[in-house]
Amino acid sequence: ILSAALKKGALDAAAYSRMIAVTTHPNTAGPDLAALAGVHAMTDVTGFGLGGHALEMARGSGCDITLDWGAVPLIEGVAGLAAAGHVTGASARNWESYGAGITLPAAFPDLARALLCDPQTSGGLLVSVRPDTLADAQAAFAAHGLSGTVIGTVGARNPAPRLHIDA
Repeated sequence: ILSAALKKGALDAAAYSRMIAVTTHPNTAGPDLAALAGVHAMTDVTGFGLGGHALEMARGSGCDITLDWGAVPLIEGVAGLAAAGHVTGASARNWESYGAGITLPAAFPDLARALLCDPQTSGGLLVSVRPDTLADAQAAFAAHGLSGTVIGTVGARNPAPRLHIDA
């Protein structure tokens, strides 16, 4: 969304600085997280957006995953830019590609769906961690100047795993 706004000349200096900061900050916490016994899965959120990568994680684990949309951190100003029409065509293509595997709440706005499917140049890490390892995982993020926010839960095994979004 930030790069789409940049291409249309709609990104101010502060938003441009945020875009550079988030797209050039490496996911350096990955090796430390991988060393924790309670970390079950990890992926970087990139071209398929949060929705695609979370669904990929659900399918790989054979378990349903539920994301709490209200807990998902957004880069400052991104929702406003999306509301102003600065969404990418890739967001819609992502939804067409994997949307059948996602259950949305009845009143989930199209704008939120575009954010869920927004491709990232260099997104954060999506990590599945046991509850008793959560504090250690958050400490690993913090040691690298990153935040570790709980945005969802892994459910029971399912032969046809889905991603569920709670609003």
